[in-house]
Amino acid sequence: MKAESDDRSSLVLLLLLLFFLVLSAFLPEEPISEVVLVLSSYAILIVAILKVSDREVMPWPALLLTATSLVVTVVCVLHPVRPLRVANWLLLSAFFGYVSVALFSFLERSGPIIRAKLMACLGLYLILGMLFYAIYNLLQEIHPASFVEGGSMRTTVSPHSLLYFSLTTLTTVGIGDVVPVTRPARMIAALEAVTGVFYVAITVARLVAAYQMKDRGES
Repeated sequence: MKAESDDRSSLVLLLLLLFFLVLSAFLPEEPISEVVLVLSSYAILIVAILKVSDREVMPWPALLLTATSLVVTVVCVLHPVRPLRVANWLLLSAFFGYVSVALFSFLERSGPIIRAKLMACLGLYLILGMLFYAIYNLLQEIHPASFVEGGSMRTTVSPHSLLYFSLTTLTTVGIGDVVPVTRPARMIAALEAVTGVFYVAITVARLVAAYQMKDRGES
């Protein structure tokens, strides 16, 4: 029963993450689109909290971060002033960092590799991309010229472009149409690329070790 619950929550989290990424590609850059993205992102946050609450890590920090971030986000949509935008991205960065640590601790628990852990691996990979996406937006709010987008006349890069940049950097594809130009932005982008490489290496090593332990136990 516990395994079925883990499977279900991991699957829902992964599907919501994929839905958020696909939805962000088709919504126009308008205020109503921002509201829709906010609602979809908080659906992800709620499922992530439920996932964390099943772990040994207490969910109260995540609940507090989510409630505070939701209030700040709603106020920011109604009154988009810079201090509120900075606070919003800071809170989202803190939350995604918290969930990343909690899910990684779940993957590191002893025991066989079950379907829930495999889906959690994929979900955590996407959450890492959203973590750096929030950090990039925070950087841009603090230093508006931190990124440059090729072919765009705007002085700031859109959140959608930063999400795209985060995912391409995490996977080390590095297409180059969005470029970090300040030293903090470049260093964080480099750290994200390193994180993506090490995450894949650690995950593969963990899976191989788990299957070897399973084979020795069955022999």
